[in-house]
Amino acid sequence: MRIVVKVGGTVAEDIAVTTSLLQELKARAGSVVLVHGGGKAVTRISEHFGITPVFADGVRVTSPEEMELVDMVLAGRVNTELVRLAHRAGVAAVGLTGADSSMLSGQLVGDPARNRTATVARVSPEVIELVLARGLLPVIASVGIGTDGHAVNINADEVARAIAVAMAKTDPDVALCYLSDTPGVLHRDQSVIPTITTDAVERFIADGVIQGGMAAKIRSSAAAIEAGLQRVVIGGYQHSGDLEHLLNGGQGTTVTAPEKVDNRSTGRRDE
Repeated sequence: MRIVVKVGGTVAEDIAVTTSLLQELKARAGSVVLVHGGGKAVTRISEHFGITPVFADGVRVTSPEEMELVDMVLAGRVNTELVRLAHRAGVAAVGLTGADSSMLSGQLVGDPARNRTATVARVSPEVIELVLARGLLPVIASVGIGTDGHAVNINADEVARAIAVAMAKTDPDVALCYLSDTPGVLHRDQSVIPTITTDAVERFIADGVIQGGMAAKIRSSAAAIEAGLQRVVIGGYQHSGDLEHLLNGGQGTTVTAPEKVDNRSTGRRDE
């Protein structure tokens, strides 16, 4: 099985936690891709330069001025630090961005003079496959090239989904794992919803059970399943072994097609 792992939040910023994850990924060398955002770091630097971050449905609205900072933080500091940390953990890693070999082409959302946020228009995974074939870990920052040829910021959850779906076209045994600050998608009582079917996603969002950044994440998960991916899981990472538990269904929230589960395991406890 090949895995696309997206890290964000504390997982990406806590050195001890990230090191533990990287050591776990070492055993899967040549079969795992690491995608990262870095929203908290971008927000800090943006506020330092007097730019107030703006979000819509959990996704950053990136002004042209903030795009320069996104490039600097994600493609520069965060990506490079993750690669260095990987090497300290004994993992041979290669830092990439969506601009490398035109890996990620982005379709701009709205007015390009006001917003450099994009959705994924096309994925060219050839450079990823080359890196994996050498037994290396691709570490990918979620910035790409717009259809106008300039820099774009793409939500890292969407980037991970698009890459996983593209890889699955030649190898159906691909899993997508979103690592976040929460142990999974939560009910109102803060218990983890173990399984959510794609047909229940919008109802959970409309009922207010899933909100903000998690809404974007769960929609991305559902889109991945609908595009043919077999396995998507959302959960937290704190200790060595957590990734394996997430992948085998022992923890976190698994998103699946309706016919994969019966009604007892769809997480219908939001009333």
